[in-house]
Amino acid sequence: MLWVINGLIYGFFTAVYMLFNQHYKLNGYVLGIWRGFGICLLFSPFLFFTDIPSDGKYWCLLVMQGICIGIYDSRIFFASAKFGAGPTSRFMAVTVLMTTFAWWFLTPQKFLQLLVQGNLLVTLMLILCGFSFCYWQMLKSEVSRETAIYTLPAVLALSLMSIITKYIATDGHSLWQGLIYYLTISTFISGLYNLFCYHLQKQTETIISKQMLKIGALLIAFSSVLIIAKTMALRIAPNPGYVTALLLVAPLFIYALNQHYKISDTLSLEAGFAMIFFLVLLAFLVNGNYGISD
Repeated sequence: MLWVINGLIYGFFTAVYMLFNQHYKLNGYVLGIWRGFGICLLFSPFLFFTDIPSDGKYWCLLVMQGICIGIYDSRIFFASAKFGAGPTSRFMAVTVLMTTFAWWFLTPQKFLQLLVQGNLLVTLMLILCGFSFCYWQMLKSEVSRETAIYTLPAVLALSLMSIITKYIATDGHSLWQGLIYYLTISTFISGLYNLFCYHLQKQTETIISKQMLKIGALLIAFSSVLIIAKTMALRIAPNPGYVTALLLVAPLFIYALNQHYKISDTLSLEAGFAMIFFLVLLAFLVNGNYGISD
C-alpha cells in the first residue's frame, strides 16, 4: 500500500499547487514557464547518472506528457486565480472517472471480468448515478458552468497525464530513469509550451524579476515533491485511476485552509462535497477486496 501513502502526499501538494495562484493571481503561462524550465534545470545534472532511453515510443510518451503538463499547468493557474482553488479542485474530481474508465478501455480484459459480477456492476452504477446527479447540481449556477467549461481542458490533460505517467514509470529500466526523464524532458517540453502560449498572446507581464525569483523557487520546490510522489504512486498502483482518486483529499485540504485564512469558498459547496463522497465510495469499491483486480 505504499502507493496510497505517496498518493496522499500527491493529493496534499496538489492542494498547495491550486492554492498557489489563488493567492498570487499571476499570469498562468508565466508560472508554467517557471515550473517547467525550473524543475528541468534543477534535475538536469542527474541525467549524467541515468541511462538514456533507446525506445522511440518512450521518448514520444515524454513529449506527450510535457504537452499535457503545459496545458494542465496554465489552465489550473488561470482557473485558481479566476474562480478560486476550491471550485477548481472540486471540478477536477471528474478526472477520477475519466482516468479509471480510460484505463479500463486500454485494458478491456479486466473490465470484462467486472461485467460478469452482477453485485459489483450494480453497485458501481449506483455510485456513478449519484456522482452524475451531484455534478449536475454543481452545474446549475452560471458561475459553476463557467468553471466547469474552463477547467475541462485541465481535466482531460490530467487524465491523460496519469495514464502516461504510469507507462513512463513502468516502461523505464528503473524508477530512477522514469523519475529523472519525467523531471527533465517532460517538464522542459511543458516550459516550451507555456513560453509559446505566452508569446502567442503577446503578454506583457515580466517573466524574470526579483519577486518572480522568490515565487518561482517556491513553486519549483513543492512541484518537485508533487511529481516524485505521483510518479512513485502510479508506478506501483494497479490502476492509475486509483491514485487519481486520492486527489479527493485536495478539495478537503483547500477548504480547510481557506476557512483558516477566512477566504470565501462556498460556490456549489454542498454538491461539490456530495460528489466527492460518491467518488470516495468508488475508491473504496475498487480498492477493497471485492474481486476488482484493475
